[in-house]
Amino acid sequence: LHAGIINAGGFLINRLAPLFGLSSTTLHVAFVVGTLTAVLGASMMLAQNDIKKTLGFSTVGQMGYMIMECGLGAFSLAVFHLIAHGLFKATMFLNSGNVIHKARQEAHFPHADRLEEDQALSPLTWSTGFATTLMIPLLILLVTHGVLHIPLLESQGTVIFLFFIWITSSQAILTLTRLRAVPSWEVSAAMLCTLLFVVFMYLFAVESFTAFLYPDPIEVASYFKAAALPSWLFDLIILVSTVMTVLSWCYLYLRAHGRTVWTPAWVEGLRIRLYVLFMNRLYVDELYDQFGQAIAQTARRLDNRTER
Repeated sequence: LHAGIINAGGFLINRLAPLFGLSSTTLHVAFVVGTLTAVLGASMMLAQNDIKKTLGFSTVGQMGYMIMECGLGAFSLAVFHLIAHGLFKATMFLNSGNVIHKARQEAHFPHADRLEEDQALSPLTWSTGFATTLMIPLLILLVTHGVLHIPLLESQGTVIFLFFIWITSSQAILTLTRLRAVPSWEVSAAMLCTLLFVVFMYLFAVESFTAFLYPDPIEVASYFKAAALPSWLFDLIILVSTVMTVLSWCYLYLRAHGRTVWTPAWVEGLRIRLYVLFMNRLYVDELYDQFGQAIAQTARRLDNRTER
């Protein structure tokens, strides 16, 4: 029941893909709704201190990501994402159960000394991971043009899809560099080779799913064409997203090396306010309670008038 309710949106959109593909406005609305859901879900996930809430908002963000893919015309990618997310979330639930069990058995978990060790990052590992994030876009472009023969300039959905592959895989690298490992080239090389293998297999799996679910290339091209945005808006989205992402990585890189990064006072104040806002889940629960109480009071008043 849980999985059925969560996946119902992406499943129904895929079943109605020929109908959605007839309206560019509908696909654009799906893209905007999915993007906002993914960003808000991920932001609220990062601000939670409860593991169950973290997993729940992680699912919200992933399902928003799936709707966003449908809005880009990549319906087969959404199905692949649905299956991959199911396997990923099953692993997360199993591992979170182990953490909850250990937290109940041990006092002061996680231990303070362990946190200090985890924060001691190797400069070599960090530098390798950061440099790799800059190399991945070039590798993706080479694979796209040379192996898959996908014309980037003719499909905005493909460009956005590859852009998010860059973001996701680069974030995976930065996460791996937080693991405490031996600062050696062997560890960094193994991490790099593993990630490249995953990226290439991901591209191959997406192409395989597309050929299986939508074997007609003309139909697939029509979906991407219907989801196309105005050129100026598309270029602006890619430019702003790239600048914000690179600046964020530079900020994390400097902080990881113990360097002080100057930020304006209003930015720090905004960061604190946003953290409190996301930690309280945008106060949606409070608004829902107020709305429910207002409806209940109105119903009681109408009931009293009816009895009179």
